[in-house]
Amino acid sequence: MKNNRINVWSIVLFISLILLVLMGLISNAITIGDRLGSVHIVLEIIFYVLIAVVVLGGIVYPMVGVFFAPIFSLEKLHNADGTARRKWCKRMVDNLIENVDLTPEEQEQVKGFLKCEDETDDRLIEFFDRKIAPRLDREIYDTAKKIFIITAVSQNSVYDMIGMLSANFSLIKRITEICGFRPSNAQVLRLYIRVLAMTLVAGNLEEMNIEELIPLATEGALGKAIGIVAASATQGAVNALTTLRMAAITKNYLLNADVSQTRKELRKKSYAEAFAILKNILKQKITRPTPERA
Repeated sequence: MKNNRINVWSIVLFISLILLVLMGLISNAITIGDRLGSVHIVLEIIFYVLIAVVVLGGIVYPMVGVFFAPIFSLEKLHNADGTARRKWCKRMVDNLIENVDLTPEEQEQVKGFLKCEDETDDRLIEFFDRKIAPRLDREIYDTAKKIFIITAVSQNSVYDMIGMLSANFSLIKRITEICGFRPSNAQVLRLYIRVLAMTLVAGNLEEMNIEELIPLATEGALGKAIGIVAASATQGAVNALTTLRMAAITKNYLLNADVSQTRKELRKKSYAEAFAILKNILKQKITRPTPERA
């Protein structure tokens, strides 16, 4: 695996994408604001205030908030020893008790792992992955479903951009909160670049079976339920798929404890996982409750 140092070009790309997104948001917001201003100046002011609140609360805060979490992954637990190993095992136990609905027996079980000496990490990793993964899957499923509906129904680019950015940055933050730790700075930066890029160029078709995606989007129960045309349904599905891939990559950064897997294998795994969840979403009726695990 390549080292995770942040290179200058990644930073330049990140800043450039932020500027492009901001320019797009400002341009579209001014257009809408002018129209509202022609009706009444108060409407224009209220619109700009709402945009500022949404951008700060829904985009900036989740982006910055991720960096307050400690850097870690299950892969690193295999390489830790001594005090560091005990510290992270204890942190994982506390996080499980806080963020997962465990029975009293399960709480005692997970606490007992700390006394297993050399087997502590293996037992804790297996339990952590088994209990955390369904919680993450629910968050990911719900976010992708929202993005499909918002970007398929909305015909306004500024709403699409704000909605996608807010949903995806919030999802990354939520994943780190549930796990109790975050990827490295370089990995977070790559995720943010992916989110910004897919917002600017909605629909990264790399490795995407578009021929299979179109009928799923247009003929699926969810697409029919909200009454959208083929082009809008496909656009929403593409956006949802890129979100699911980003979420799967985030999960793999944190929960992958198999050091033998290559980056290519993880990439293929993330795509397969994302496509399977998307097909499940598109087949769901809009009133059906979210499944325990996608």
